[in-house]
Amino acid sequence: MSGRSTELFAFGWLGSVALVVLGTAVGYLGYPWITPANNDANREAGHLHDDEGHETGASRIVHIPAETQSANGLEIRRAEKREFKSVLRVSGTVSAAQERVARIRSLASGVVERVFVQLGDRVTGGDPLVGFDNIELGLAIGEFLAASADLESTRTNVEVNETILARSREMLEIGAVARTEHDVLEAEFRAAQAQVVSAQAFVARFEEQLHRFGLSESDLEKLGTEDDPGFHRTVSRATLRAPLPGIVTAHDVAVDDVIDPSNELLTIADISVIWVLANVSERDLSAVEVGKPVLIRVTAYPGESFRGRIDHAVGIVEQESRTARVRCLVRNPDARLKLGMFATVDIPSGDAYQAVAVPSEAVQEIQGRPVVFVQRSDTEFEQRPVETGLAWDGWIELESGVDAGDAVIAAGSSLAKEVSPHDLQSDDH
Repeated sequence: MSGRSTELFAFGWLGSVALVVLGTAVGYLGYPWITPANNDANREAGHLHDDEGHETGASRIVHIPAETQSANGLEIRRAEKREFKSVLRVSGTVSAAQERVARIRSLASGVVERVFVQLGDRVTGGDPLVGFDNIELGLAIGEFLAASADLESTRTNVEVNETILARSREMLEIGAVARTEHDVLEAEFRAAQAQVVSAQAFVARFEEQLHRFGLSESDLEKLGTEDDPGFHRTVSRATLRAPLPGIVTAHDVAVDDVIDPSNELLTIADISVIWVLANVSERDLSAVEVGKPVLIRVTAYPGESFRGRIDHAVGIVEQESRTARVRCLVRNPDARLKLGMFATVDIPSGDAYQAVAVPSEAVQEIQGRPVVFVQRSDTEFEQRPVETGLAWDGWIELESGVDAGDAVIAAGSSLAKEVSPHDLQSDDH
């Protein structure tokens, strides 16, 4: 290697070393200005990760101050081991108990003058439902008045014939009248008496008819009297009344309708006790026993169940679906269960077993995933995804996510569901 070549090589090597040293120095001095931007990006990525975790139901912390907990009625309960029985879960429909249903018809033909209720109205026993001009009652009143007048006429005729017969008897004693003539008068008197009996029977027939329409003895006495000459017009206006308390579930009547006994005007159902008709597959009928308790759930009240019992199993399996209707009797005093609701019916069908469970109201759903809120401190709660199992008697089995003894939010857990990590600050802040 020549001398000049050696010098160039040395200069190049020294230049490379200098560039490395210079780059290191610049990097060290520029670090404070470069790093924050990267940290911000990392923090932003962390928040995004947390938000994504929130969306998928992943664990996260919610802060709820003590005063907020108290104001919203938060209740802390511990998960515990409880006894469950495997259940047969089937679909059903809320229906009226047929022995508590009244179908309202008129007893006679008439014209509707007033309708007091509408579909869905609640009524009590004796409430007016439909007012109408009872045509048949009006005709019956007219016939009754005519029969009563005829009875009075026959009674008057008897009195006249009785007077004539008494005079004839006196004249017969003194020979002033022939025996044959007297006998004719006596026969006429007997005939008049028979007419009275016949007229009385005719009047009694119409009296009974009027009583069936609801008129009392005092009403009959007022008919045709001078005390109330228009009473016969007023009394022919009839009112149909509710025979029991309940809900108007069918309505097919309007003002000016012409009605008769063949028309079903209204239906009233007492829903303080209802049926839930469950559809049980033929292969599962062995689990059905009259008197066995069941739990009813409807989508209108998530996390809540209603107690009932099997009342009757229809002895017919439908050919197409291969299912049988099982009737469950459920008390419904506050009418929360509505007729026609779809229901889920849980029927105990197997052996008992122990499982971790929490109160039903502790389980919420976020983005389609069930979660509970586990207490970590007085004001911190961890949103924890869980796997749920059977629900029974106000408790839900948890197959994963929570251990026995863990404290969770029960009543008021919906508040924790709505709170984001930054909506409420902890008491420490």
